[in-house]
Parts: sequence; structure tokens; C-alpha cells
Amino acid sequence: MTCPEFLERYTDFRDGLITAPRELRRFERHLARCAGCRRYDTAVRRGVLALQAVETIELSRDFRRRLDARLERERRATREVQASAGVAAALVIAAALAMLALEGVRRSDVARAPVLPPVPFPNPVVQAGVPFVSFQDPRASVFAGSRAADGAVLVEPAAAGR
Repeated sequence: MTCPEFLERYTDFRDGLITAPRELRRFERHLARCAGCRRYDTAVRRGVLALQAVETIELSRDFRRRLDARLERERRATREVQASAGVAAALVIAAALAMLALEGVRRSDVARAPVLPPVPFPNPVVQAGVPFVSFQDPRASVFAGSRAADGAVLVEPAAAGR
């Protein structure tokens, strides 16, 4: 038996509602092995014995009248709190609407920022990705054509027999 199962069914066990011998043994075995549930059982049993030992409480003659008056005061206080909460919510909504209306009427200079001049955009790269790097073949010796604007040169490989 686990502690949660013990605690869930403890009241039936303590009140003697569990009568099956197997179930009773499970409860007793758990109490023998689990110190926490044993402390719980001891505390509850002491509390029940203490309550059973107390004499019946005699209510005063005006107890019911005082109780009804107190309950009425509590109900009135609750209604007042609910009413003041409604007033507070209405004031918050009114303030939000007023701020929204004021913002719509009054525009600040920050909202009218000057338009920036157009900026030339670089030509798009056809195949974006890892940059292509090539090195001149050390065996090459003949340059064909002139250098391009970006510094590239067309290199013709040297003849195998040279």
C-alpha cells in the first residue's frame, strides 16, 4: 500500500468501515512500516479522543440573533466591495478611452519623421552561398586579355610540353 492510498482511505479504516481481513492487514502492515502515516494516525486518533471528551457546548439565548446580525454585516460589506470594484473598473476603462482619444487628436513631431533619400542597392548575387575562391595555376604562364574591373584575369594553362 502506498501513502496516498492509505491517506485516501484512512477515514474508513479508522471508523471501522473496512472489515475485509486482507484490507485490514494491508493497513496494519503499512502503519507498521511507515513512520509518517503512523504519526498521522496517532495525531488523528488523539484529536478524535479529545473532541469526544469535550462536553456539549450550550449556546447562549441570543446566539442565533447575533449570528444573523453578523452574517448580514458580512453580506453588506461584500456588496460594498463588489460595488466599489465595479466603479474602479469603470474608471480604468474611462481613463483608457480618454487617453486613446487624446492620442488620436494630438500627433507628436516624432511621428512625422522626414523621408530618407533613396540608397543604391548592390546588384544581386546569382548564386549566394559559400564564396568561390580559385588560385592561379602555378604552371600557367599566359594571360589572355586584359584585366577586368574587379581584378580578375583570364588565365590559359601552359602547354603540357613547355
